[in-house]
Amino acid sequence: MSERRSALACLILLLFSFPLAAQTGLRDLVTDFLREGITLAPPPPGVVISHVAHFVDPNSTQFIAIREFNDELATQLATFPLASSAGGFAYRYDPALGTFTRTTESFGPIYTERADTIGKGKFNGGINYSHFTFDRIDNLSLTQGDLHLVFTHIDVPSYVKGDVITADLRMNVTADVTAFVLTYGLANNLDLGLAIPLERIDITAQTSAEIQRLATQQNTSIHRFQDGSSAETFQTSGSASGIGDILLRAKWRLLDARGGGGLAVAADVRMPTGEERDLLGTGTWLGGGFLIGSLQLGTFSPHINAGYTWSSNPPSSSDQPGGTVSTIPNYVSYAGGFDWAISPRVTFIVDVLGRTYRNAQAVTVVNQTYTADTGDNLGGDCKCQPEGENPPRTITQTFPQLTSTTASVNTWQGSIGIKVNPVWNLLVTANVLFSLNRKGLQDSISPLFALDYAF
Repeated sequence: MSERRSALACLILLLFSFPLAAQTGLRDLVTDFLREGITLAPPPPGVVISHVAHFVDPNSTQFIAIREFNDELATQLATFPLASSAGGFAYRYDPALGTFTRTTESFGPIYTERADTIGKGKFNGGINYSHFTFDRIDNLSLTQGDLHLVFTHIDVPSYVKGDVITADLRMNVTADVTAFVLTYGLANNLDLGLAIPLERIDITAQTSAEIQRLATQQNTSIHRFQDGSSAETFQTSGSASGIGDILLRAKWRLLDARGGGGLAVAADVRMPTGEERDLLGTGTWLGGGFLIGSLQLGTFSPHINAGYTWSSNPPSSSDQPGGTVSTIPNYVSYAGGFDWAISPRVTFIVDVLGRTYRNAQAVTVVNQTYTADTGDNLGGDCKCQPEGENPPRTITQTFPQLTSTTASVNTWQGSIGIKVNPVWNLLVTANVLFSLNRKGLQDSISPLFALDYAF
């Protein structure tokens, strides 16, 4: 009992020693940075008409698409898989012997669950660390400038509204997650689990923007960036750290299979404890139910998981595109794999993890054609150059542009890892998580390292 209390005290000390200060507004970092970057220079002396804010309409199609991109980024970050809170050692009380005996030869999976429980009165505590470097979202490279943007001019009674600003957005998004995981055997067939993620999110963004003078042609005095040019590169960065959304889990073993394993059900509650504005949490309650099946075929143990997660604030048909209220879609999760005890102290684990987000935002880039009239042939109050100086012409040009659609998003990931028992009931885990398709937020390889101990 004293060892158990000491372990709990160490975990609590580590938890409260983690830096929780955060820069607010990380979720809006990209939107604010782009709005500031495409704010134009004030007019030259003697010119009354100002074009400073003519491309920063927050209700324009491109800014709506950017906010929807932010929503997808936030959803994927906040619901990315956490390592399982299940213990690596599973026991069952034998009344005939009056003691606990191990029920499995392997140490179980890493990102999924098996039907076995750890045993009444048993306790498992651990800590794991994952590093994510996200490089793609929905088949678009975040780092190579695949996010093409086109900002249109506000509607004014003048030909100058035909100009647009094009930009290529590049982003580096990293996440470091340190999770404290606890499991307690309330009964021989019932486990209670807890996962407390401590997160750090870093974002760096860079944009190369250019004023496309479809209407104003060579008249560079009308639309200019702050430095007076028609092209500019600007960048920003931000970070946030703190507690993410805490996960509670209960697992109940329903049936025992001959030789080991069986069938279990589990229920999850993901609490909105992370700061939504800083991409540390969803800002939404998530609750899920799961069915877990596993077998023990000697040292080889296959397992499957399937479940559904409900959001307290899912998207609906009445939501306005790019609205200010964040929504988190419901999703189906499914997984399958095996853990194989290749020796009494080493277990090899392979899993495939799938998710289907329902009515989720998905971003893509499509070609959009823009038409503009040159010269002031539309009349109006904005006499930005002498009428008739240039004969009016119609210019048509096509640019790639970021857009967002509502669809079911299916993500697939693979997981390969190993658990080693060097001494006593200590387990050391090393794992890599990797994307299997180009949907959702993706990282080529995400490493995980973990330590846990069974009491």
